[in-house]
Amino acid sequence: MKTQSILFSALLLLAAGSLSAQRGSGTDDDRPTPTERAERQTELLTKVLELTPEQSAQVAQINQTFAKQAEAARAQGETAREAMRESITRADTERREAMQAVLNEEQQAKLEALEAQRKERRGARDGKGRRPNRRG
Repeated sequence: MKTQSILFSALLLLAAGSLSAQRGSGTDDDRPTPTERAERQTELLTKVLELTPEQSAQVAQINQTFAKQAEAARAQGETAREAMRESITRADTERREAMQAVLNEEQQAKLEALEAQRKERRGARDGKGRRPNRRG
């Protein structure tokens, strides 16, 4: 009986550890900074869209500007969620327009396809970043 309770306790600890590892701590420290997000986005776009060095520098500046605007909107969003959403949407529209001025037609088509894939993946979520429960 004592062995069973020890095994059960060990199993419970393993399960709890596994769950916390999957979810992360949920703190803001786990989130990348706006600069890190902009750099990661620029690296991805440089690779996928085959940007020239000049285009990559321009895209980096566009991404940095958007990341700062979005972060400022999120900071205000704790009190006014709808205003935050509008501010981020406006910044994203400006980002898209700036990107169109930098990219050629082929690169714009690739970017649109990439954004469509991202939107499709996000569409599988419930609006709060969680995937829907498939158990029914």
